Amino acid sequence: MPQLSSPATRAEVIATLLIVLAAVGFVLSKPLRRSLSSHPSPDTCAALLDRYVEHIVHAINDKPPASELASRKAQARTLASTDPKFARCPTYLTVDEAACAMRANNADEFERCLP
Repeated sequence: MPQLSSPATRAEVIATLLIVLAAVGFVLSKPLRRSLSSHPSPDTCAALLDRYVEHIVHAINDKPPASELASRKAQARTLASTDPKFARCPTYLTVDEAACAMRANNADEFERCLP
């Protein structure tokens, strides 16, 4: 086994340690980066909910009646008003995630945009 006193071995240990610390730092910095990012407004969060409902309803029925779509949106808004996950939308999601979700063409793409 090589001794740690050789310059090459010490350099390898230091390089490995720096790589591990950089990876850990990147992972731990994600919540900090998220909190410092711009967040969507409550109106944008409501629009996200409506858009998601549209995707779900259209997945079930390609051409749903307008009344069904309106009814499902109202039902979703009622449920969201008491859901703590939805309440944190304006403080947790980033503007980029919200924009990605609004551009989505279906519910699967929409869900991939959000954490």
